[in-house]
Amino acid sequence: MDCLEFLRTNIANKELPTYVYGYPSKRAYRAFPQPLRIIDVVEQAGRSKQINIYIHIPFCRYRCAYCTLFLTTRFKPATRDSYVARLVEHVARYGEYFGDREVVSIYFGGGTPTLLTRHQFGELFAALDAAFPTRSRQCEITVESAPDTFDNNLLDCLKALGVNRMSMGIQSMVPGELAHSGRPYSVETAEAAIEALIKRFSHVNLDLIYGLRGQTRDSWIFSLGRVLDYEPQTISLYPVVVRPMTNIITSKAHNPELFFSEAEKYEVYDQNVAVMVANNYRQESFTRFTKIAGGHAYRQEASDFEGTPLLGLGAGARNYFGRYHYSTDYAVDWSAASPIISAFLARSFDPNAIASHGIKLTQEDLARRYVLLGLTLSALSRRRYAAVFGRALTVDFGKELEALEALQLVDFADGDTYQLTHAGFKYSSIMARMFYSRTMVALEEQYQAA
Repeated sequence: MDCLEFLRTNIANKELPTYVYGYPSKRAYRAFPQPLRIIDVVEQAGRSKQINIYIHIPFCRYRCAYCTLFLTTRFKPATRDSYVARLVEHVARYGEYFGDREVVSIYFGGGTPTLLTRHQFGELFAALDAAFPTRSRQCEITVESAPDTFDNNLLDCLKALGVNRMSMGIQSMVPGELAHSGRPYSVETAEAAIEALIKRFSHVNLDLIYGLRGQTRDSWIFSLGRVLDYEPQTISLYPVVVRPMTNIITSKAHNPELFFSEAEKYEVYDQNVAVMVANNYRQESFTRFTKIAGGHAYRQEASDFEGTPLLGLGAGARNYFGRYHYSTDYAVDWSAASPIISAFLARSFDPNAIASHGIKLTQEDLARRYVLLGLTLSALSRRRYAAVFGRALTVDFGKELEALEALQLVDFADGDTYQLTHAGFKYSSIMARMFYSRTMVALEEQYQAA
């Protein structure tokens, strides 16, 4: 199937693939023949004088019905203490190799990072300050959260430590939808949490999900309207994804009439775009809408897409250093995830074995990643591609770009940069799949979730 036919067929069929936010996905990772060494990573870090830092906190109070993140809900306070201590060690050791670089962003993801205590956050920030002392003026420091996992004292502590961006999953403002999602708190708890974040932080991102069990078009618009009332700087609107090993896949199999179809999700998407534009939000991706003027509302993502290395710390954290993408092994079921976390706790930093799972990208896949992510940011430059790869963009991806232009999914107004149109944003996940190499497609198809 050629590029134009691929796009036309999938758009006509209302295909809605999993939202693409990276390439390749963890489903393409495999065990390395030999453990990865820190010297290999340093060589791949190249001449970049900057770095992004991601810290994964794999603890949650509960697993939401749609969730496939790497986490555990079965842990003790002592486990968190040991985990933070191991993170502090890794921060210090990685600082020996990358501490002279300017830090562009620091992101605490999960799991639920706000399950950590003020003391634990203090330990982590002290370690980061010592190991990575140079930060850019616009350094973005983000902490993910859930409405029932923090109090005002923790928020005040985070602000004092330098956190300037908070991201919180709200998902719904309707009690029944929250309950079906596996979230055991009240709407009032969510409202209080939003108010606490808005009061303290200059940038707050709130997530909502459409297509949840029992959700109607009216109840979705109600949730969106309630969140808009708070005027957060950024709102991310995700269509629910039904993946293996989640509670929602079983629920949908038994009661498909309680869920939006893919076609209905696209209709809701169109409605979302209209509502967000009417409320003066700028669309930045398929999911993200922001009032942030200039730049990007998610600096770590933008910097990563532009080629800045990403140092991931903790069990489940992904690392991007040139051709090497790596992590611990990945699992969804607690019985498989818990041993991975235990293994992380048990092993000190070893420069000759920093990772056992990942992938080494070919030059072709580096180019595919660059193009796919550049388009996702709506900023794919012919000039920059040629500078990075020493080849013309149209020579390597001429057919794909011609297909995108033919269906008016991109604009090429300035003679250099491809930017997504409204239709391009809408079908960006389909568009992204067009750039997957056969190898990556095969690896993802062969992946067996645990």
